[in-house]
Amino acid sequence: MLGILFLVALGLVAIVVVSSVRQGRRFIRAGLYLHELEGGRPRHEANAAAALLFTGESSAPADAHAAQIAEARRKRTGETQAQVIGTAREKGFEG
Repeated sequence: MLGILFLVALGLVAIVVVSSVRQGRRFIRAGLYLHELEGGRPRHEANAAAALLFTGESSAPADAHAAQIAEARRKRTGETQAQVIGTAREKGFEG
């Protein structure tokens, strides 16, 4: 019985961790998308740049740089991660 409860708890923790990682990656992609838009790139190019993050075509340094861009935006604007994602979606973010 205790073993089953442990496995259920472990499964729930795994679900929370996976969800958190997905949310974090979406935030970073959204932050990069907004950065690219503000730099003058068209929506389709900004979406393409954001979509490359965390794929085999990206690199750890590129992903880390995008994370720094997203976090700097969050601090500058005072927005939460969810608000950054929402703002990006309002402006055409597809991630």
